[in-house]
Amino acid sequence: MKEITLAIIVLFGVFLIFCGFIMFFYPEKAKQIISKAGSTFTINYSELGIRLIVGLAFVFVETKFETVYDCFGYFLVISALLLMILPIKKHNQFSKKASDYLKPIYLKLLAPISIVFGTLIIYGII
Repeated sequence: MKEITLAIIVLFGVFLIFCGFIMFFYPEKAKQIISKAGSTFTINYSELGIRLIVGLAFVFVETKFETVYDCFGYFLVISALLLMILPIKKHNQFSKKASDYLKPIYLKLLAPISIVFGTLIIYGII
C-alpha cells in the first residue's frame, strides 16, 4: 500500500509540473482543457474519480509533513464527493466560466506556482 500511495503522489506531482509547462507555453490549450471539465459523464466522473484517489493517497501517505498532506488530501476527497453529487451541467458551466475568465497571461503567471507546488509535493515524500 505504501508504494502505491507514493507512486500516486509522485505521478500527481509530475502532473502538476507538466500542467505548469502547458499553462506557460500553451495557455490557450490549457483553457480548452479547463473548459471541458464536467462536459460529459465520462470526463466528469473520470476527473472526480482520479481526484478522489489522489486525495486518499495524500491522506494515507506517511510523511514528515503529515498535517499538510492530510489537509490537502481531505480537501481533494471532500471536493470530489461534493462535485459527484452536483449535476454535471453545473460543473461544466463553472468550468466554462472559469476558462472564459482565465486570460493567457494569468495562466502564464500561475504556471510557475504549479511547477513549484508539484516539485514540493514530490520533495515532501522523499
